[in-house]
Amino acid sequence: MAEWLLGVSGVEESSESIAPGFYWQLIDTELAAETQRADSVILHAGSATKPNQLLHLEFQSRPDRQMPERMLEYWIRLWRLHGKPIHQVVLYLKKTNSPLVQVDQLQVGETRHRYGVVRLWEQDPQPLLQNPALLPLATLARPTPEHLALVAERVAAIENPVLQKEIAGGCHLLAGLGFSQELINAYFTMGILDDSVTYQAAVAEYTRRGRLEGEQRGRQQGLKEGERQGEERGLQLGLNQGLNQGLNQGLNQGKHQEAQSLVLRLLPRRCGQLSHEQELAVRALPLEKLEALAEALLDFDGPEALDAWLAV
Repeated sequence: MAEWLLGVSGVEESSESIAPGFYWQLIDTELAAETQRADSVILHAGSATKPNQLLHLEFQSRPDRQMPERMLEYWIRLWRLHGKPIHQVVLYLKKTNSPLVQVDQLQVGETRHRYGVVRLWEQDPQPLLQNPALLPLATLARPTPEHLALVAERVAAIENPVLQKEIAGGCHLLAGLGFSQELINAYFTMGILDDSVTYQAAVAEYTRRGRLEGEQRGRQQGLKEGERQGEERGLQLGLNQGLNQGLNQGLNQGKHQEAQSLVLRLLPRRCGQLSHEQELAVRALPLEKLEALAEALLDFDGPEALDAWLAV
């Protein structure tokens, strides 16, 4: 992302490494004793002609009227901590007509602070498609079903299965800001995750449980139906209906556990280490709430934001 947004590569002529063999460094995002975290802060090693610089990224799924003030506050705290040039970019993820996403500066009297703004839906998707790490963002660049299919093809071409699964998960999450769940599942859940042995094992387990539960319910319903239409016909009908119901319930349980696991992995990046109470509260959420939290957490900037969301 830093190479894409800054237009520089890790190794340049006369460049100086931050550490032996490294030209990029992800640094701590906490900016003060008072809990306030930037979304991402990256240090880029400079060269003989360019000093070291920081890239500060903020990801927004919706407009924020206070964004200009927030960016100035982030800049001041980063400058105090590191004393290096700072390049700030706000990435708006979800398409909107709000004029707030056009604002790229704060101007109050003689005070003026500018920062970069990227509206992903206006971006050329080609640079994003060239780098696997940027494929999740590519789902929202000029979003169309045909473009989503192209992103899915690029993800499917990733040879490293661990990396493929991570990037597929990111694509699945961010694509939810621009596409229906049915379309996303068609390209990622069914098209890519089916190739994961872990996913296959989970589906097999949920199917087995659903079949057992379906058979049990089917027998019970079949016996009742058999009282009116005969034992043989009633049992068969009950088994079929119960099996379908059990399979659906098993698959829904699998989706719930998958969503729960994803949210619990992402929250610490936005809120720091979760308390025991917060983790229990998240685990108790139904599937619909987990999906809503997966979108809302993109705007969290500390544990208080999670507490406020859970209290609603």
